[in-house]
Amino acid sequence: MHALSVRAKLMFFYFLVTFTGLLLFGLLSFGVLQYTLLQAKKTHLKGREDRLISLLEENKASAAPLSLEDELKNYALVTHEGNLFDIHNLDGSPIFPSKSIGRNWPLPKSEDCAHPVFRSVVLDPQPAMMMCHIILLDGRPVRLHIGGSLDEEVDILKKYRDALLLLLPGLLILSSISGYLLSGHALRPVGRMTRAALGIGIGNLSERLPVPPAKDEIQQLAIAWNQLLARLDAAVSRLSQFSADASHDLRTSITVILATAQLSLHRRRSEEEYREDLDKIVTECRTASTLLDALLALAQSDNFIHEVAFREINLCELLVSGCRRVEDLAESSGIMLDWHLPAESAYIQGDELLLQRLLGILLDNAIRYTPAHGEIRAEVTVVGDNAIVTVRDTGVGMSEDVRQHVFERFYQADLRERKSQAGSGLGLSIGRWIADAHGADLTVESAPGRGSAFRIRFPATSEIHLATTVHASR
Repeated sequence: MHALSVRAKLMFFYFLVTFTGLLLFGLLSFGVLQYTLLQAKKTHLKGREDRLISLLEENKASAAPLSLEDELKNYALVTHEGNLFDIHNLDGSPIFPSKSIGRNWPLPKSEDCAHPVFRSVVLDPQPAMMMCHIILLDGRPVRLHIGGSLDEEVDILKKYRDALLLLLPGLLILSSISGYLLSGHALRPVGRMTRAALGIGIGNLSERLPVPPAKDEIQQLAIAWNQLLARLDAAVSRLSQFSADASHDLRTSITVILATAQLSLHRRRSEEEYREDLDKIVTECRTASTLLDALLALAQSDNFIHEVAFREINLCELLVSGCRRVEDLAESSGIMLDWHLPAESAYIQGDELLLQRLLGILLDNAIRYTPAHGEIRAEVTVVGDNAIVTVRDTGVGMSEDVRQHVFERFYQADLRERKSQAGSGLGLSIGRWIADAHGADLTVESAPGRGSAFRIRFPATSEIHLATTVHASR
């Protein structure tokens, strides 16, 4: 069953539903018809009893009444199915027909028939229905048996049953064919979507699946896939743009390194010139190394989540350690780096190495995009049960459009234009992942020419608590 196609499964489902419906309809209608026919037969037998009693009363009131036996014989002769008729005393002795010609019917002679009792029997050897009822005859109670043949009713039921059995296979075949055709018609949009999807590759992600006009689940599926293709197209476009920009930067760095080394080898220079060439090579190597490290870290970041080891961390000590790591870089760039801590330090549960990396990314970005004589301020604040780390700079800032996309994977607003800053454009994507791994919110406030402020808000569930420490500032 699991190996069947959806169309075959739908056809099989239609077959089962139709078969079940026809079976229930056949059984129910057959039962209703049988009940109706038997009720009609019971009504017919009660009518014959009423006519017998009426006939006997008319005979008694006539001027020359016939004997009881003659009157009963006449009734049996002129009445349809009169042979299915007899009368017994309550002790079981026959009244009509007489004992000499009494019939040996399989009927109880002593059953309580104060009210009409109906019984299905087989008589000679046809099916019949017999009614037993105690009536008054010449002022004394007697047991009356009146019967009616069920041949006609049985014949009607057989014909109806045969008709149902003949119609059932045809209706099932018709249902299966209709189910197959209907399922094919219903799945036709899926076929078109499948053919369109097979034609979409990495080179034409701008193509979209056809959306059926009917507002149903298939239309919702097509819309969802088109939205997915749109997101994938945007991601691949950013990846392609980033790859081109990164390749350009790496090629430029390698070209500069190779040209500088070749010139140094082919031309004798002073020690100062050699040192300048080596310094240029070191700078380009750092540029390439930064880009490659960021690419490798971003590619592996999806697997790091399984390696996060949480423990209690002092955010104040973490901030001071991070600032001291980059203070020489900030000083060489002519930037003043300052940090501020609360009177009582905040502790959270986190992975120290990942948090050091996150803080390093924010500080490195601030240094890259802050011009000389600018200022960078890093601080820890405690608001309620939340600890907040803020890295604020007076750099170039960013537009609203850039701010909306700055944390996206492979997003690079101006890689070529800022090549001199040795940026990779991947750090904030890694930073967002590290913040998410700690259940923290990483946000940014920025405006062009007014600098940026990155904030990491650690949640209350991080079990922050306070401890006395010494205020440090630089």
